[in-house]
Amino acid sequence: MKKILVVLTIIVLLVSVCFYFFPKQPKNIFDEIYQETEKTYRTNNILRNIDGFDIKPVWPTDDPNISQNPFGLYTSKSNPQNFNNISIDFNFKNYSNELFVSFEKKISGDVKLWMISKYSQKTKMITKSIQIVLSGNEDSYIEDEAQVKSYLEQYGITAKDLDSYYDEIVNQKVLKDWSSIYDSKYSPSNYGDIKIETQWENW
Repeated sequence: MKKILVVLTIIVLLVSVCFYFFPKQPKNIFDEIYQETEKTYRTNNILRNIDGFDIKPVWPTDDPNISQNPFGLYTSKSNPQNFNNISIDFNFKNYSNELFVSFEKKISGDVKLWMISKYSQKTKMITKSIQIVLSGNEDSYIEDEAQVKSYLEQYGITAKDLDSYYDEIVNQKVLKDWSSIYDSKYSPSNYGDIKIETQWENW
């Protein structure tokens, strides 16, 4: 009887460990970034190890408005030509659980393209979207797809070009940098288990 109880106890413990541990294993490269940053952002944010990436000195903060929303920017010196405001932002609040990689690409004197890659830790999905930014005293943002397409056509920017911008910044910069500071199971060419939704896929 005692042996049976011991065996049952071991089985229950193993099942409990499996339920607790395995679902938390990163399913893809964005999961890795999300989970490792969540573990470290209140102490010594792991992203500080990326050369040319600047975590604002306010972190960690007790301000309830932003205490779960750490962010950082690549320094302008580390940006490829015509790309600016390369940002990595997080929302660790339970109702969101998101990671954002965004950047701007200048396409004329006062017109920029803003590309946002949003990763949902809950759904394991990346949503890639774009907006047009009109520079002025205060930047204005155009989200309407018809207007965005009109600007892209005006400047001769194709869906293939948008893919190349995404690849240059997200894959060849941010994810390569991540792989240089963390022993990743994944890579910029092998994200892992993830769904991808691209706004301009059929443009």
